[in-house]
Amino acid sequence: MKKVLLATSALFLTAGVASAELTFSGTAGAGIFKQGKVAAKAAPTGAALTAANSALADATTAFNTATTKYNAGQISSADWFKAADAQYEAWLGTQAVAEKKAADHYSVYSGIDIDITASTTTDNGMTISAKTDMGAGSLLDAADRELDAQTDDLTAPEVKITYSGVTVELESEGVQDYYDGDLDNYDIGISGSMGAISYGVALETDRKGGGSDWSANASYSADGVTVSLSTNEKNGEEDLTKVSASYAMGDATFTLTSDNKGKAKDVATFKVAYVAGPATITVSAANDKDNAGNTNKSKRGSYDVSVKYVTGAYTINATTNESDAWNANVAYDLGGGASMTVGADSTDTSFAGVSFAF
Repeated sequence: MKKVLLATSALFLTAGVASAELTFSGTAGAGIFKQGKVAAKAAPTGAALTAANSALADATTAFNTATTKYNAGQISSADWFKAADAQYEAWLGTQAVAEKKAADHYSVYSGIDIDITASTTTDNGMTISAKTDMGAGSLLDAADRELDAQTDDLTAPEVKITYSGVTVELESEGVQDYYDGDLDNYDIGISGSMGAISYGVALETDRKGGGSDWSANASYSADGVTVSLSTNEKNGEEDLTKVSASYAMGDATFTLTSDNKGKAKDVATFKVAYVAGPATITVSAANDKDNAGNTNKSKRGSYDVSVKYVTGAYTINATTNESDAWNANVAYDLGGGASMTVGADSTDTSFAGVSFAF
């Protein structure tokens, strides 16, 4: 019955619009999950506290803006919840955290996420698309070793207009910035490329309060070399700026990144990714020993090592870092778009589940 309703809806929405398309896709899954322990963390002080309070102020402004828009019916409850969650996470960054032991039992999770995309092409070659999603329950995020709650109503749509290689994106509080995808949400995005140069700009239309008004990125790629500049305007404060350069040589790619970290001390990171047959090995190190945001044990500089190994239907991922925090997961391709994933980490988080795409 449900398939009949969806097909009927698709026919209704596309009736009289020969070039329009309506597609449904998504992911569903279920399994068992045990939350690991949370290590104790002291409240930030000095420059770290200043940065945390600034992030909280930005998140609070975004939350207040989202609340106003939600009350006016301009955004969905899912978008409002996203802003509330971001504010809560920013607040946690200003607080001391007591150690919490790992759960002594597994919980069962199940969820579904449905993506709905409508698109059309005009007579002059312009493409217009609108994408939204809805879902229920929770789905496993194996990379971050957490469960992601799925909203049960349609989110505000992401609308994209593409013409002559330029894409304009419109979504209230939904356009991601270029410095850090988790840092801020914007309303308008403009991106494209000209030869070997790619660019992008994200703009905030509601400039009341603090936060960031715009973010931008420009990159150049030629002969195995890629140079990129990303920045986020911080409304009168020191702008966040990141510059990176990478070079691909045979099976290895070398990347050097310099990040000014706003008011904190600059951090440089060097990363090497090497492909050896079915394995990809990535090693990175940063000179952030004296950076205010460093939370490593003994305040050592950060390093990360990761290995991805693909053999037959198996994909194995494992990582570790300077604080001996490790995680590993194994995914097995069951065919038909389905897979089984099991994993664990150094905090005693563990999980096992199946999922399929449609």
